[in-house]
Amino acid sequence: MSSEQATAWENATLLILCVIVALAALGIIAWAVASGLLLTLDGLLLAATCLVFTLAFGGNVVWSLRTGEAQSILKQLLKSPKGHIQ
Repeated sequence: MSSEQATAWENATLLILCVIVALAALGIIAWAVASGLLLTLDGLLLAATCLVFTLAFGGNVVWSLRTGEAQSILKQLLKSPKGHIQ
């Protein structure tokens, strides 16, 4: 695997992890709303923390999509020969 393909795999993995973390944080907020925890001080702090996580990690994904970095990563990964992923 060339260094360009390795970098593409690393970037794709980071984007996938950012999506997972952002969605998990949104899921926690939804759980706090559904359970009524949002009406307590602990729930508000939990929601604020999760919103910060969502903005940080989700913003990274949105920025990557907006600048075209995600598309270039996908193109680099699709250029790799099939079956030669190490």
